[in-house]
Amino acid sequence: MRRSVHGTPLSRRGFTLVELLVVIAIIGVMVGLLLPAVQAAREAARRMSCSNNMKQIGLAVHNFESTYKTLPHSGQCDSTGSNSTTYMIHSTLTLLLPYIEQIQVYELMNHSADPVAAYAATASGTGFLTPSGALIHKKAKGLAYDDPYHPNGQIAAKTKISTYICPTTPIANEARDPVHGYGGLDYMFAAISDVDGRPTSPTYGMRTPSAGSADWLSQVVGGMLNCEGGGFQRVVDGTSNTLLAMEDASRAHPSVGVYGAFSARNSPVSGPPESVNNQAGAPGGRRVFAWADPDAAANGYSGPSNAIAPASRRAGINQNRTPVGGPPECRWSVNNCGPNDEPFSFHPGGLNASMGDASVRFISDSIDGVVFKWLVGASDGKITPEF
Repeated sequence: MRRSVHGTPLSRRGFTLVELLVVIAIIGVMVGLLLPAVQAAREAARRMSCSNNMKQIGLAVHNFESTYKTLPHSGQCDSTGSNSTTYMIHSTLTLLLPYIEQIQVYELMNHSADPVAAYAATASGTGFLTPSGALIHKKAKGLAYDDPYHPNGQIAAKTKISTYICPTTPIANEARDPVHGYGGLDYMFAAISDVDGRPTSPTYGMRTPSAGSADWLSQVVGGMLNCEGGGFQRVVDGTSNTLLAMEDASRAHPSVGVYGAFSARNSPVSGPPESVNNQAGAPGGRRVFAWADPDAAANGYSGPSNAIAPASRRAGINQNRTPVGGPPECRWSVNNCGPNDEPFSFHPGGLNASMGDASVRFISDSIDGVVFKWLVGASDGKITPEF
């Protein structure tokens, strides 16, 4: 025991309960003030990483064009909202694998076979129809990743590629497909937009009805990539004025709760070895959550065309964002609702998009849906320098 100079004991004075409560309250206030700043800093880092992924994808497109003197195809060639949509065999992201240091994955896939013969397809319109009900483009080459006679395709498609995943997305790549393990993606190319751009139309700002009709065709604008070929010269509006790719984050296997997403279309393969149901509940559907599937890597920008009243069908980005999984009128499992084939991210305030010149822009949630359509269009003559 300590003693004073006179030999008497010195008492130790501890904190009183009131003082302890005050200290705890001060610490709580400081944590409350610092936590949002820490969270904001973490999100800023995640958003920057996501932006870098989009930059790599944009540069990969440029390197592909430099090599082949044509842009990569869009995988999904049009967007009719039904199984009549035409596809290539491989996705755009599959074509870009050699340019993001994934050539070993690319080489596991078959890029030379004749899919018309392989899948017993017959002529239908300008393409070929398989017995499974899938339409194949006349220029399609290779074997589908889910072909049971080419198991290397499944091995390749199950590779988890970090460049294709945005770190802000709340579901990890490894959790996207707990059933078969296919690699996920958080980005998409815009094949077309069929949003009605006529201010006097009753469906202005929404998907033009009657897909395939003359009225619908009058409102369709083609994206920067297509299935017919051509280089940068076809981007008449200018590469810096045209959207190449954008976020479409969190799509997962239909079994994955609120993030599960169905496709309305079928695989070209009859009886794939690891089948997933389509939106109608039939086996043999496409995977809108897998980077190897052309139905996932490219889509039409149409807005929530399958939303039911009283929900709005007006197009826009990050639509039906809350609650997680979407409102009852437009669940994310339904095509074109939330992140299911539409521009969507989990960043506060907007999403990242790669422009045709490989620059990356952050586009605000408040952008008008029709303005976004004109950004998708590569040669519509609608230039939007500020957005």
